[in-house]
Amino acid sequence: MKQKVVGLLLAITFGLLLFHLHIPIPFMLGGIIAAAFLKFFVWRYMLWSVSWRNMGLVVAGYGIGRDFTQDTMMRLLEQLIGVFGASFVAIGISLIVAWVTYKYTFANLLSCVMGMLPGGLNQMMLMADEDERVDANVVIMQQTIRLLGVVVTVPFLVIHLLGATATARDLLTNTGANNGLSWMLMLPVAAIGAYLAKRIKMPTSALIGPILAIAVFSVVSGMELQKAPPVLMNLAQMNVGLYMGCMLDKERLYRTRFLLPYAVIGTLLIIGGSIVMAELLSRYYGIPLVTAFLAMAPGGVAEMCLAGMSMGADVSLILTYQIVRMLLMNLTVPFFLNQYFDETYKG
Repeated sequence: MKQKVVGLLLAITFGLLLFHLHIPIPFMLGGIIAAAFLKFFVWRYMLWSVSWRNMGLVVAGYGIGRDFTQDTMMRLLEQLIGVFGASFVAIGISLIVAWVTYKYTFANLLSCVMGMLPGGLNQMMLMADEDERVDANVVIMQQTIRLLGVVVTVPFLVIHLLGATATARDLLTNTGANNGLSWMLMLPVAAIGAYLAKRIKMPTSALIGPILAIAVFSVVSGMELQKAPPVLMNLAQMNVGLYMGCMLDKERLYRTRFLLPYAVIGTLLIIGGSIVMAELLSRYYGIPLVTAFLAMAPGGVAEMCLAGMSMGADVSLILTYQIVRMLLMNLTVPFFLNQYFDETYKG
């Protein structure tokens, strides 16, 4: 309990500092920084509750899913080629980086592929745990560097390269009109979505289940849904950030230090490819460049949508691109990996 109290207080401190510096997703980043600092310099072993993280993901899932409307469905159909094209480009770049890493390091190809694919850290680690051919240290190091690299660098790039600004936000209450069905009535629907998604073994069920449940309700009913209070969204972000920060491990990073340059360079290449693809999407579909980049960036559904919220970007469009890519990855990658790598493959 002492670790959790100190972690929360430190995360709030860092989050408030980043908030006043107008940094996007300040409380998620604050949670990551707080947990990493405590784990590296105070406690060697520090864990964050999975149930706390899941509650945070349910709240984030509601906040993201409410932006998916009937209009979003129409735009998805109109931009179907762009959505799938963008997904395949991101996957293709990741596979190239994985092959180069395999050729020039000790890691086997299967581990490198799982480590670089932007399919979600939790899902890739679950697959790695279930396959004895995979070096889990390689996967978690590459996935952690990729995810944290994107979460930390993308807000900086969006502000300083694309000229975006973090929108004014209130820490405690929503500003402006907030009409529609109460968020308190919809959070149970989001929780039910998480439960059902877990029962059918959907990847990242605590996030995807609420997003899909709220999005389906929004599209079918045509009703507007209230925003969740900022203080609740900030606490949700902080919970997820603390969990992500606790996943960092000095010993694991040291054991796989020879892979670190490839993971960093690979992450930068994927981000660079995202910028190029965002420029094409912006020109072809007329999407604002900031929205297009956050839609393409391989940082995760929650992270990129929350960053979009903090910069006034089109969250529904970011959600569309991110969730299609994530579902495509999680539904197809396990099948093709099993088809390509036979049981005797050792790299």
